[in-house]
Amino acid sequence: MEYFRTEHGLETSDDVINFLDPDFRWIGMRYERPQPEQPQPEPEPPAAEEAKDPTYSWAVARGPLADATTVAEVEASDVWDPAWWQAPDFAEARKRWPDHALVLSAGWMPLFWGACLEFGMERAMINMLERPELIEAFVRKRHEHYMDLLSRCLKPAQGACDICWLADDLAGQQNMLISPDLWRKFIKPYFAEQVRLVRDHGLLVLFHSCGAVRSILDDLIDVGVNALLVFQTTARGMDAKSIAAEFGGRLAFYGGMDVQQLMSFGTVEDVAAEVRANAEAFADCGGYIVANSHHCVKTIKGENIVAM
Repeated sequence: MEYFRTEHGLETSDDVINFLDPDFRWIGMRYERPQPEQPQPEPEPPAAEEAKDPTYSWAVARGPLADATTVAEVEASDVWDPAWWQAPDFAEARKRWPDHALVLSAGWMPLFWGACLEFGMERAMINMLERPELIEAFVRKRHEHYMDLLSRCLKPAQGACDICWLADDLAGQQNMLISPDLWRKFIKPYFAEQVRLVRDHGLLVLFHSCGAVRSILDDLIDVGVNALLVFQTTARGMDAKSIAAEFGGRLAFYGGMDVQQLMSFGTVEDVAAEVRANAEAFADCGGYIVANSHHCVKTIKGENIVAM
C-alpha cells in the first residue's frame, strides 16, 4: 500500500484493484453468525516450549477432536448453521463489473485440511490409517454442511457469476501431504459432488490447492474442475513447460508468479521475463491466467505487481 500510495496516489485496496484492473472480481458470502449469549472463553495459552515458537505449525498440532475415539464424538462436533452465510447481491455485482469474470467465493470449508485442523494434523493422518471411520464421519458431515451452503448461494449466483472457487490444502512444496490414494479414498467422492453441484448451476470451478499437486491433476480433470489456483511453479513437478505439455488444454492454471522469491525479491526485469516464459509455455494450448502464485504478502514489491 505504501508503494501504491506514494507512486500512484492510491489510498485504499479498492483503489489499487481498480488501478490494476485484473480480469477477475471476487464476490464473497457475508458471515452473520449470531453472537453467543455468554462470552466464549479465551483459548488456553500454549505451553512454555510451544510459546517460544508460535508458528502456524503449532496452531495445527492439536485440534478440538484430538482425543475423539468414537464416531458419535465426531458427529457431535463442528456445529454451525449454513444459514449464517448470506448471499450478496450478485446482480448488482454483475452491473458493477459487466466485462469481468465474477468469482463466487462460498467460504473456506476444506475437507482434508479441515480434518487436519479439527483433529490436529498428525492425529488426522494417523486416524486415516488406524481409525478411518473417524475421518469418514468428519468429512461426511463437513461435506453435508458445505453442500447446504453451496446450494444456498449457487441459485442466486446463477446467471450473474461465472466461476465458483472451491478450496482445500493438499500439498507441500515437495509432494502431497497424504498419498493420492488416500485423497481418492476419503476426499475425492465428496469433492466430485461439490464440483457437480457447481457445474449443474452453470458455473465453472476454480479449485485451490497450492503446492505439488501434479499427481492428482488428472483426478481434478476427471471430476470436472476447470482451473487450478494456485499454480505454484516452484513446487516439485509444477514447472510451466511440463505442466502445459501434459495438461494444457484440459485444465487452466492460475498463478505462476512466485511470491516467495520472484515477486518479493526479484527485479522488474525478472518478473517480465517470467510472465513471458509462462505465457510462451501455454502458447499452443491457452489456459494460463497470469497472477501471483499466492495471496499478496508484505514482502512483495509494488513495482513487481505493476510489472507483472
